[in-house]
Amino acid sequence: MKKINMVIYHIIYITGLLILLCTSNNRYEWMQGMDSTIVQLPEDSSRNMAIGMTILTLILVVMQIVRFKFTKSHLEKGILIILTLLAIIVWAMKFS
Repeated sequence: MKKINMVIYHIIYITGLLILLCTSNNRYEWMQGMDSTIVQLPEDSSRNMAIGMTILTLILVVMQIVRFKFTKSHLEKGILIILTLLAIIVWAMKFS
């Protein structure tokens, strides 16, 4: 059962990280794919995407913190710290 939980945990984390990587920071970015003459994209004033991705990043970080608390292996704790920093760096590069 413990191994199944670990697999599910990693699948959830990887899926969240892929969502962060694949999501654009401007909801009008698809317009450039349709018409290459569009140079200036409309401004997305609602910032809903950035708020949603911030919440997703916080969920990923909290998942790592909870996992860190229950892990006894120093190697795994180091990996969890790296994964937490990875999620924060991806968010900072795309949405801040």
